[in-house]
Order: sequence, then C-alpha cells, then structure tokens
Amino acid sequence: MIRMTRYAVLVLLGLSTLADGAPEPAFTYQSMLNTYFDDESGLISIRDIDLAFAPEGEINAAVVVTDAQNTVIKSYKFYPEPRFRDGVFARLSEVGPADFKLTEPGVYNIVYLIDGKPVSRLAVMLEETSAGDDPFDPVKTYRFLGMWQVYGYLTMNTWKDEPYPELHFWLGGKDLAEGESKDMFSAKLKNKDGEVVAHSKETQGVFSEGHYEQTKVSLYHPHTKREIPNAMPYMLSDWTETDGKYTLEITRNADDKLIRRFHVTVKDGEIQGLGASEMDFEPRVDYIVPRVTRKGGSTYGFVKAIWLQSE
Repeated sequence: MIRMTRYAVLVLLGLSTLADGAPEPAFTYQSMLNTYFDDESGLISIRDIDLAFAPEGEINAAVVVTDAQNTVIKSYKFYPEPRFRDGVFARLSEVGPADFKLTEPGVYNIVYLIDGKPVSRLAVMLEETSAGDDPFDPVKTYRFLGMWQVYGYLTMNTWKDEPYPELHFWLGGKDLAEGESKDMFSAKLKNKDGEVVAHSKETQGVFSEGHYEQTKVSLYHPHTKREIPNAMPYMLSDWTETDGKYTLEITRNADDKLIRRFHVTVKDGEIQGLGASEMDFEPRVDYIVPRVTRKGGSTYGFVKAIWLQSE
C-alpha cells in the first residue's frame, strides 16, 4: 500500500481565503472526490458539484486546474442559478462540458472559486502507467492518485430504530494485487489492545480495476461464517461504550494485505471527527464539510458525516 499522508500530495497554493464572515462557502469533499476521472486518458470532467453555505441568489462560481507551479491550465464557470437548493446547500451545474485533459505526470490542484476567490481545492497526482511504446498498442495510459487513498467517513443507518455506523470510502485498481482485475475486501474494527471487536460479513465488499469508486461496509459483532445470516450489527452504542483510540482496517482478500487503516477516536461517548471538519479550520480552502448527500431519497438533501483519515 502506498502510504500517502494528507500533506504528501498537497501543493500549497498560497491563495487567500474569503473575507471575514461566517460561515464561508465551501464545496463538499464528497462531491469533489466523486468527480469523473478517467484513469486511461487523464480526463477530469466536472459535473454537478455541491456547495455548502451557498450565497443567496445567483452564485458566481468557477473551477480551475493548476499545475505544481500554480499555473492555471484551464478554467470553467458554473451556471449562476443553482440546479437544486436545500437549506445552506446548492448544487451547481457547469457551463458546457467542463473537461480537463492532463497528460503530463505530476501533482495538480482542482481549485473551486466563488467571486474569483478560492474556497475549496482537491489535490490529485497523475502517474503514467504505459508509455505507449508497445507497437501493438501504442497508446499512453495514466492513473490518478490522491485523497481517495486517505479519507473515508461514517454515516448512520438504523436497526430496530437505533443507529449503527456504516463506513464509506474509495477503492480502485491501485488497491488490487498485481495481475488481479477485481477482488473482495474485509473490514475489522480493533481496540487499542488490537482486539477485533467488530468485523464485516464475509459476503460484503467487492472492488475492481479502474479509477477509485465509492463503496461502503457495515460492521457486525464477531461471528462465524455459519452465523452470517443472524449476525448482529455493531451499533453506535457499541462503538461509543468505551473511550479510546480504535483502528478500522481494510484488507483485500486475495492476499490479506492491508490497504486502508482508518483511525477512530471515541471521546466522552462520541466518535470524533477530523479537525479539518471543524468550522474554524485553517487553511479554510482545505476545510472538509461534515455533510454528504442523503442516499435512497427522491429529493436533494444531506446527512451528517464523521470523516476519518487513513495512514
């Protein structure tokens, strides 16, 4: 596993944040990570992105991509009238196809602006996977790396009207063993003593080659393969019963190799979110909105998310 810390792929832009005022607009990290990235061609295509603390009325928003020298490669604007609104949130649609084609390996920043000022950014790294020197297949190919390897989040589902956490994170071809095109994964929650207190079902978790895709997994009280049909969810009350530091480990089934290790802290009976999700976090351009889109509903809306970081 490539151990990519949060700052390993960030390029400090030296950009100022918006003027004083609370709260300032910020694009949601979930929608930025779920942007369309083509791992073969190097294409980034911006489609419908969510803004938190959206200004009222028309919104002057744009997106640019910069290289490691902070040179703007290309920029696009969003329509001033949001496609949807829900409270402080708004979904913005791009004017025309907002496509960025990257073919030079390196680190880039996707920077989102309101009134010409940067409010959010996502760092990505492009690596070349084929130089196109095969005479039978003379095509260069690429792969995007970045914060998909670093972040995940918890949302709450319910069982018998009581909440239990589900982990959402991103997996892709980089996480597969050499020569594999798909695999399954397993999740284990360990306490500070290394004891497994919860784990996923053996039947959960599939991922495949290509760019990172969002997936999710639920945890259950320890059980055998025979007990899978009656396994009991690991409830929020179980997670928060004892304060301390926990690890949530994701391994691939092909060789049992660790591909993610999320850190979970329980303090005062609550699962703690990242400091980057605190409203006063600086630099504001790296603020992570602690809300994600609501799933399963027919309307536009958001739910609370507890963001976690992997080593």
